[in-house]
Amino acid sequence: VSFSQFGYQQSGSASASFTGIAGALGTVLSPHFAIEVRAGVGLDDDQITVGASPATVELDAYFSGLLKGILPLAPRFGIYGVAGATIGKFAAESNGLYVERWESDFTYGAGAEFGFAPNMSLGLEWLRMLEGSGYRLDAASLAFNFRF
Repeated sequence: VSFSQFGYQQSGSASASFTGIAGALGTVLSPHFAIEVRAGVGLDDDQITVGASPATVELDAYFSGLLKGILPLAPRFGIYGVAGATIGKFAAESNGLYVERWESDFTYGAGAEFGFAPNMSLGLEWLRMLEGSGYRLDAASLAFNFRF
């Protein structure tokens, strides 16, 4: 389970930030390689100004498939890089007009994970989740991982 702070930036407007929660399933294929799928939802929204109009933006949901390269630095600590793809559903409302849109893009990032028990760990991660024409979505996350 991870808790994320998302940063949404759109050219020509102020940035927005919102929080989210996600779950992940994956498998470690070797000490240096893993795969994961993630699904998450946004928990709130934020306001930006587009031109002269205020707009409320939010990330409704997202799904990611990631490959993870792991560099173990100690028996219970490692750093990693991830790359894959994300599809996310955005919603925006301005002056009574409501728009929903799915976006997808290449995703990449890096993180660190500390195992505090044989099957539990805490992780910190930064991701560039989506980037398109005039916008980008980044996430900084704190994760609690349970291996079964």
